[in-house]
Amino acid sequence: MDQESRSSASEPRDPGSGSSFGRIVGFVGRHPSQVVQFVLFSLLAIVILQNVEPTSIDVLFWSIASVPKLLLIFLSMLVGAASWELLRGRLRR
Repeated sequence: MDQESRSSASEPRDPGSGSSFGRIVGFVGRHPSQVVQFVLFSLLAIVILQNVEPTSIDVLFWSIASVPKLLLIFLSMLVGAASWELLRGRLRR
């Protein structure tokens, strides 16, 4: 066995080299925040594509027809976040 083959056998392999699976694992290890962002944006795209059909809203004497479900979900999240921030601010005092 020559010197070059012995030194390469004793060195640890880079997970990003070699097979395509190794390159994927290496990328995930080096850029975990980008992978999380990709997954979140993918889930957001799925939610958007599944909730474009219109719906109607009826609250007591108030009625709105043909509101996209996505807009309703977004507004509900916005009102919930604003309520949480107001409540949290009052509880700190």
